Amino acid sequence: MGICDDIKKRFIRLSRGQRKVAQFVIDNPNIIATHIASDVGKLIGVSESTVIRFCYAMELSGFCELQEKVKEDLMEKKESPIYDHPLLTKKHEHLVSEVMNRDITSILSTIQQVDEDKFEQAIKWMHEMKFLYVLGFRQSSPSANFLTSTLSSYRKHVKQIQHDVENIVQQISGMDDQSLLIVIALDTVLEDVLTITKLSKNKNAKVIAITSSNLSPIRDYADVIFTVGRHKHSSTEVITASHSLIHALIEGMVAQNKKQYTSFQKSNAQIESNFLFLDTAQNI
Repeated sequence: MGICDDIKKRFIRLSRGQRKVAQFVIDNPNIIATHIASDVGKLIGVSESTVIRFCYAMELSGFCELQEKVKEDLMEKKESPIYDHPLLTKKHEHLVSEVMNRDITSILSTIQQVDEDKFEQAIKWMHEMKFLYVLGFRQSSPSANFLTSTLSSYRKHVKQIQHDVENIVQQISGMDDQSLLIVIALDTVLEDVLTITKLSKNKNAKVIAITSSNLSPIRDYADVIFTVGRHKHSSTEVITASHSLIHALIEGMVAQNKKQYTSFQKSNAQIESNFLFLDTAQNI
């Protein structure tokens, strides 16, 4: 087992400062291998002693041993063959089944990572909170759009936060302790998402996060977090898994009071039908 795998296993037991070091080691092994502990601490924004305490938490003798472990991992990667996407290396006769089986694998690995108690808490908040906000930019946008449109077909007060820096504060101005923010964080670029999530927490909103990494920094701000797929899965497979989890969360929410949500859907369908009738009548 490489040092990065070992870090991932112990990640949940690390302090907040040590988690920052852990994430940096995984993302920047070359820097760890070529810089001293004090320089690494400055780059991360933590003290040198936090870097050293991280090493001890990993049951290493110190930073020098961490460097040795990282260098060993780098050498193994250098010697290993480059991974090619299976669709690019050979002609496939059963493309449909192969692609969909990879999606199934991503969904199955997600199932194994879902904590039932956290799932129950999430659907309870989705049902009980008065205002639901959805956040997801870039690669996370398809899942955020899917979540917003599906939720809106079942209940009122669903709002998707748009990537408009000037109006971010205005978009979340109505948040309070009766608000729930559902964050889709499948990207590596998360600064804007983290900022909005912090602002939401300051307004006492609850936060559910769906991420593609156990080490995502969104973990520090989420009340409930779900991880979809695995790190080796492609972005499309991760998105498929996130949509499946979203589907399960919404089904769980509806199960809290099926009569209420069914009634809302029927009412919405009737309103849409009336608008369609009026529009048709005006065009005759």
